[in-house]
Amino acid sequence: MTKFSFLFFVFLSVHSFGQKTSNSNKNNFDKSVYHSMDTVADSFLKKSGANSVSIAIVKNKKTYIKHYGELDKGKGNKATNQTLFEIGSTTKVFTGTLMANAVLENKIGLDDDIRKYLNEDFSNLEFQGKPIKIKDLLVHRSGIQTPFPVTQQIRDKYPAERFLYYKNRLDKAYTKELFLADLRKVKVDSLPGTGYKYGALAPELCAYILENVYKKSYDDLLNEEIFKKAGMKSTKLNLGNNETLANGYNAKGDTMEPLTISIWGASKFLKSTMDDLGKYIKFELNSNNKVAIESHKKVYPNIDMGYFWDILTDSKGHTNYIKDGGSNGTSNILKILPQQNLGILIIANQNDRNTGINIENALNKLETALK
Repeated sequence: MTKFSFLFFVFLSVHSFGQKTSNSNKNNFDKSVYHSMDTVADSFLKKSGANSVSIAIVKNKKTYIKHYGELDKGKGNKATNQTLFEIGSTTKVFTGTLMANAVLENKIGLDDDIRKYLNEDFSNLEFQGKPIKIKDLLVHRSGIQTPFPVTQQIRDKYPAERFLYYKNRLDKAYTKELFLADLRKVKVDSLPGTGYKYGALAPELCAYILENVYKKSYDDLLNEEIFKKAGMKSTKLNLGNNETLANGYNAKGDTMEPLTISIWGASKFLKSTMDDLGKYIKFELNSNNKVAIESHKKVYPNIDMGYFWDILTDSKGHTNYIKDGGSNGTSNILKILPQQNLGILIIANQNDRNTGINIENALNKLETALK
């Protein structure tokens, strides 16, 4: 064997060994991820009493998805990557992403008076001469404390256990015209940028503003600016004729009605699959995605919120972004951890007073295991 042949043989041997070691490390890491998912899911199902939970994780650009339990008790129908779930208020960060895109395109300014984009005077939308700004909407601090629509009448008229039933009917009857009529007469109760009031008003108003700016529907903007760019083919506001949602349940095991809405849907009305939501996590983690990066920025230096995202700083000083959502019978939580190249989404087809706590605990356990 010549010296060259010997050296070439040594190179191939070392290279082959290195590849095997690398593949072995990857396989071990994959196993550890799935083991963590299995452990957390088993604990969640036992503590929450939920029938089903699905988990999507993106770590170092690789997606891991698993489903546990059964969607409907006793039917053995495990969720799949294509099962459609309501994602509820997690819809809001999609709306925030569209607003971030509009800001980057100089279509909208964060410090602009919202009335600039409302096509009407709306002289009532100010407090002591101070207008509501775009950024006030993004952090739920418009100064308006009135819910849209007002629910006090059904709270007074019906027992608490029937509230969701009648709220669904109220939402179905509450049209865009009624929304705008309420907006014309609502009172701004406090200085915009100060009083926090979580609800549908801000994201729904953002959808109306986006439509006025782009002369396109909110639905079309979602498709053009997020779904197509992220490769999400199954996420939508309205189902097709042959499409069905996963059933959702309350703590008693009662089947709950899906959400209804007749306004834009920007606050809670998206449906998605775990396959698509894994793609959305990648969209959010992409360090070259200027729109996602903008949507994570604080719009007020002293408020830990971005464009409808809640912003958290962990013990190591890492900045992370979180949003939870729920419908009448589903709960979910989404967390983006850019500095760890990690994103986690958990969704269960149950919603009650304890599901949110249990799902957040499950998220925290996964985060600890995967950092």
